[in-house]
This record gives sequence, C-alpha cells and structure tokens, in this order.
Amino acid sequence: MSGLALGVVVLVLAQASVPPAQTGRTPVAPGLSWEEAEVVARMLRRIDRRLRSGRPASKGPVVVTEGQINSFVNLSLADKLPPEVSGFALRLEKGRVAASATVDLDRLRTKLPEGGAPMFLSLLSGLVPVELRGRLQGARGMGRFELEEARIGGVSVPPSALAQMVSLATRDDENPSGVDIAAPMELPWTARTVRVEPGRLLVGF
Repeated sequence: MSGLALGVVVLVLAQASVPPAQTGRTPVAPGLSWEEAEVVARMLRRIDRRLRSGRPASKGPVVVTEGQINSFVNLSLADKLPPEVSGFALRLEKGRVAASATVDLDRLRTKLPEGGAPMFLSLLSGLVPVELRGRLQGARGMGRFELEEARIGGVSVPPSALAQMVSLATRDDENPSGVDIAAPMELPWTARTVRVEPGRLLVGF
C-alpha cells in the first residue's frame, strides 16, 4: 500500500534508486511519455554523479513538472509500485499535491492483519479509485505531508482512517509500525527546500 504514499512525491524520489538509461520501451498510456520519464532519470543520475564527486547536488533549484513526475513513476518505477496499485496520477497545485490511483482492495486485504482493516473497507471490494489531497511542505532539509482530504470508491473517509490503512498495509519485519504518511521525512539528495506550484515542483539545494 506504499503506493498511496507515492502521493508524497519526495518520498517517491527518496526511495527510487538511480535508474539506468532506458533501452527497450513499451507503449505507454495517454498522458505518459518515456521522454519525460527520462528527463527525471537524467536529473537523478546527474545529481548522483555530483554527490559522488563531493560537489553540491545542483548549482541551483531543480524544476520537475507534473508530467515528468507521472511519467517517471508509472514508467521508470513501474516495477517498484505495489501490485495492488495502478494508474497512479499526481496533480500539483499551489502548496498542495493531489494524488489518485486504482487500488485492488481484494488483494490489499491479504496484506492487512486479521481484524485490522478499517470498518469502511468491509463495504467495498474489487478495483476502486483512491484519491487524496494535502499540503506538502519542505524546509531545512525536512519534508512533511499533511493529508487534508481522502476518498475511497468515491466515498469521503477521515484522513486518519486512510493513514491507518497505509500504516497497517505497509508493516513488515524491518518496519513493524508501517509507513506513517504524516511523519516528517528527510528530503532526498541533500535537498533543503521543496516548493509546490501549479504543474511543477521546485527543489532547492
């Protein structure tokens, strides 16, 4: 269920390894582009090279567009997305991010501890749309996502219920408490600030 946490785009980049240049490319869904995905991949490889050589990650702010992020996540990171999550889409607004995806609740339930699923999940099954919207802030090398709205299968649910579901579904031996999407996180690649503008993300170093 960590796919929902991908709504926090800095978490996506933080967990992504530096991808190699793409060779064979499969057809893509409308709105996605291997070319835009490669823009992000080249940026990450450039940052990685600079850090490895002891230089600052970037000489100035890095700008990543909404289309580039969506293409990178759905194409370059396709094999890292949880199998129960598909159709991830991110929309960047002023100071906020909105994310949506289709989630296979039947497959998701197999990851939840017995008796741990929120009550509202018992009313839903199969493939359902999940939408979330919240404020993304990043300063002094730390980022924080404040979940403001959440909808599952078109039904509004308390943000705390969605956060609980993510936490339960992402528990494992290495992280017995699961992913807390509201917890502060260290920004990736030595970034100091993140600013969200309509259609683009500005990362300062």
